[in-house]
Amino acid sequence: MSEELGELVRVVEVEPIKEGIIIIEGFPDVGLVGTIAASFLTDKLQMREVGYVESDALPPIISVKNGKVLDLIRLYSGDNIVVILSEIPIPLPIVRPLSQKIIEWAISKKARMIVSLTGMPEPGRLNIDVPKVYVLGSNDRISKDALRIDGVEAFTDGYITGVKGMILRESIRKDFNALLILSQAHFNYPDPGSAAEVLKYLSKLLSISIDIKPLLESAEELKLRLRDLMRRTSQAMQDVQKSRELELPAVYL
Repeated sequence: MSEELGELVRVVEVEPIKEGIIIIEGFPDVGLVGTIAASFLTDKLQMREVGYVESDALPPIISVKNGKVLDLIRLYSGDNIVVILSEIPIPLPIVRPLSQKIIEWAISKKARMIVSLTGMPEPGRLNIDVPKVYVLGSNDRISKDALRIDGVEAFTDGYITGVKGMILRESIRKDFNALLILSQAHFNYPDPGSAAEVLKYLSKLLSISIDIKPLLESAEELKLRLRDLMRRTSQAMQDVQKSRELELPAVYL
């Protein structure tokens, strides 16, 4: 099944994308942290749309904004950064082949690294003013470099599901540089505050200037606007959870 779908996943460049880029992935998941952070980044860095991901396994819908027809999964470019965004939660059958295709494409572009932005479910999030940020690299060097920046901790135990987990696993297998950045977040609610902490760290990591004040000022508006995407993403994450439970070995006490 994965091999068949893998052949149907294509990264299409509308404009030529140069080599040596850093790729930032913000697919929807916990608290929509990656989606919010990556979308804000494309806007503030005034990135332009340069490509899209095409697959027969994606739902037969399109996105329309300001009268413009948009693909569901799009690539944006600015300076040496390419951001991959999705309008929808990634369907479970395409998670693995999409992850494999992204890393295959990243290697073909001689990309320096892929950075996945995500939230980490935190039951006590309401009582946390400043969420903690954690990092996990595909190799020791990436992890050590990421931890040199103040204010972050190593992610040491737990599960990484969905596209984020598969991208990290595929990166390890292909000996490609990947970094996962996680921030404590609400599980079922859009969390702009958590996204802001991820962006703070990312700005230090990439030595770029990102003013997160507008993001925090529009937090309530974002929560309302992203309710539907959060609902669909929560359902998709539940599907992944059920799949994981079926795949994990039984534990005998």
